[in-house]
Amino acid sequence: MERTVFSAVKVAAIYAIFATLWILFSDMAVEMLVESSQLRTLAQTYKGLAFVIITAIMLLVLVLRSNRALEKASDMDNLTGLHSISMFIRTLNMTIQQIKPNEHLVLGYLDIDDFKNINETLGYERADLFLQDLAHDFTEAVLPGSFVSRLHADQFASFVKYDEKFDIDEHVLSLQRLFNHRAKQHGLDATCCIGVALYPMDGSNAKELMVSATGALNVAKQKKDAIQFHDKSMTEKAMLRRQMVLELRKAIADSQLTVVYQPKYDLHSLAVSGIEVLVRWKHATKGFISPDVFIPLAEDHGLTSAISKLVVAKAAEELGQAGILGQPLQHVSLNVSAAEFNNADEMTALTNFIHQHQQLSPFIRIEITETATLTDMRKSMEIIANLQASGITFSIDDFGTGYTSLAMLKDLTVDEIKIDRSFVAELEHDARSRTIINAIIAMAKSFDIHVVAEGVETANQLNILQQLGCHQAQGYYLGRPMPISELVEHIAQDKRAAD
Repeated sequence: MERTVFSAVKVAAIYAIFATLWILFSDMAVEMLVESSQLRTLAQTYKGLAFVIITAIMLLVLVLRSNRALEKASDMDNLTGLHSISMFIRTLNMTIQQIKPNEHLVLGYLDIDDFKNINETLGYERADLFLQDLAHDFTEAVLPGSFVSRLHADQFASFVKYDEKFDIDEHVLSLQRLFNHRAKQHGLDATCCIGVALYPMDGSNAKELMVSATGALNVAKQKKDAIQFHDKSMTEKAMLRRQMVLELRKAIADSQLTVVYQPKYDLHSLAVSGIEVLVRWKHATKGFISPDVFIPLAEDHGLTSAISKLVVAKAAEELGQAGILGQPLQHVSLNVSAAEFNNADEMTALTNFIHQHQQLSPFIRIEITETATLTDMRKSMEIIANLQASGITFSIDDFGTGYTSLAMLKDLTVDEIKIDRSFVAELEHDARSRTIINAIIAMAKSFDIHVVAEGVETANQLNILQQLGCHQAQGYYLGRPMPISELVEHIAQDKRAAD
């Protein structure tokens, strides 16, 4: 209402000023410029018509501009600068009407728990600043194409189209983590609830979808600090995943994760000459949890750095006590996730941590998948150079799966490549796989790069790799991942056989 009155007063004031100036100076101009009385009468008539036309155009422009400003103001939230609820509903309706048959949409409502207490704790001005910071965070964090709005004082909403590769659970969790981080920065012990609805499963139009999201939010608000999908099965899945992340954090903090070692064999002597360290998690009640399950969780929640350090510490302790570093183990391979590898700060921290374990550090070899190095070739070259300068060697895992595998060898100064198991598996029956492996070995040797074949499962595969001149191999045919006690015995048996 105040904005409407101000706009009207502004238009009236501009009109009054223009009319006053016209009346004061137009008559003087006619008197000075026109001498004939008849012409003056005619000029006064045309002057009046000109005044009507000019003022009509001016008023039209002013009203149109004011209306546009009012429309824009009604589409924006004054405090946060986000879209208003009316704009949100219109855009959601339009998006659903234009959505393609194979497309999906996720709608989320975020509500701050006990916002009244936040107002009382911070005061209204600081509480408003908190909401502004939240709005900025949400705008920065959501996916491209997302539409974010402030629906009410303490309630935000967003929607975005997604495909089958989109991790809805992680997307929603990231928004809750973002809220928690911002609340801590403002000195608040505050929580939020999120209700989620999916199109077309939870509604065929905007109204139905919003009702579903509201229903899910109401259920979440009864629990506080909760995420609720309209589809209960998705909520259960999200809760199970969340619980597993909490248990993984505890397992890392309490050093409950263990390590095993898969031998790598010299293909000339078939003796163990290196190992790959692998992490394992045996849950107290759930039993063995596959790395294929918990490693992606660790990557999504920033836990890979802590796991890498845990693996280094355990390997240093066990291998150091076993007395097998250097002879026969010439190197110890450590897997690093793509996210950790591409984070310069985390790699620096890991490198420093490795060098703190002086007995192990001279033998460490970092393994990273080929696709991770292809993310940013220039950055990868810099990271690898820094590792090698510090005395840590470098290996590319799953080599051959990228489109530029052979070409990248000239750019990356790697110490080792591991031929992907998919090529080794086809080695006996597919001439093209054999040709590819032969080419990889030949080119790697020309660059003085060590070659390891992984996934060796038959004697025939081993024989072919030996004929092709591959340096090392690992796989279940030669040796499965094993704890330190079995590794020591395995190496001892090899030594007795050689003697």
